[in-house]
Amino acid sequence: MSTPLAVTYTQGRRRPSTLRTAIIAGLVGNVVVNVILQVLIVQALIVPLTIIMVLTLLIASVCATRWRWAPLLAVLWVVVSVVPGAEPYIYNLTHPAETGKFIATLLSLVLLLIAVVAGVTEMIYGSQQVAEGRAPHWLMRFLIGTASFVLGASLVAMIPPPDASAGVSAEALAQLPALVSGRNTFEQAELRARVGQTVALRLENRDTQTHSFDIDAFSVHVPMPSSMPALALFTPSAPGTYTFYCRIPGHREAGMTGTLIVEP
Repeated sequence: MSTPLAVTYTQGRRRPSTLRTAIIAGLVGNVVVNVILQVLIVQALIVPLTIIMVLTLLIASVCATRWRWAPLLAVLWVVVSVVPGAEPYIYNLTHPAETGKFIATLLSLVLLLIAVVAGVTEMIYGSQQVAEGRAPHWLMRFLIGTASFVLGASLVAMIPPPDASAGVSAEALAQLPALVSGRNTFEQAELRARVGQTVALRLENRDTQTHSFDIDAFSVHVPMPSSMPALALFTPSAPGTYTFYCRIPGHREAGMTGTLIVEP
């Protein structure tokens, strides 16, 4: 009886465990969703996000190896990459009316959550189950539950929100004074109004990305889609000088702001 002098490829190299596969799938899936976000939804290159995507792919490649600390590295990377830049995530999740960004952000974060849960689970359960390719029974239920949550939230986000311009004819809307945005700025840096008089503005967005018209003092928060005019209606209740701005993360800081002067 002869003894083989070489092991087969499958014996010499084990496939990634179930938990490692979940980590890799979560990280790579996050990158795919963010590529779709930039190419199809935002239609612009977001440089910091692109750098994070490249590094995420590198972390995923490390997790494909048998290095024992790879799950911990993946968990730490998710925390470091998400927490400091949480503002855009919070904005997108709290504005489901911007359906594309909402769904992409929700799916992106859920995929990272799956990577974190799988990474922590592998570190807790140790190397024996990992080597055998097994995973806890509850992991599949967790995956099904998160998938159901994402599907349900996405369907709810697709319900059209109330439109302030509903019932207003295009002709009537065209007669209103306009506030136009283009190249990430408001073309009018100053608006004037009087206390107690209703202000009606036609909001025109000439950029390809969504903007908003916001005046915190009067609880005015109106989305400005790029595909159609929007209507802003509000009644100033006190004289003074107020700021209007776009609340999309980074737009106000880039100069998309103006002044509302309310006279007695």
